[in-house]
Amino acid sequence: MSDIFQPGRTLIFTFDAFTARVTFRGGRTLSLEIIDGENKGFADDVHYELHAVRDDVLVLSWQEHIGSTVTHVLDLEAGRSYATVAPAGSGFVRLMATVRRS
Repeated sequence: MSDIFQPGRTLIFTFDAFTARVTFRGGRTLSLEIIDGENKGFADDVHYELHAVRDDVLVLSWQEHIGSTVTHVLDLEAGRSYATVAPAGSGFVRLMATVRRS
């Protein structure tokens, strides 16, 4: 699996409405911060799961402390994330982002 998920490594997700920074920590923990756009300033430290589909295609998911569940299908070769968010209250959101290593 890619070394970008080693502690201290960071991914930047640029969606239409916001930009998020994800920094990987030890023990299957990551730090999430919205650094621009909607919900700027939101931050959370969460446990994540990561599964390889094939080389450079991975599924990354976590549940935020506010209750939202986030899933990304990461195509690292293409620099894309196909994401879904199930907010804590209700609903379902589909998003697409460019992904770059920081």
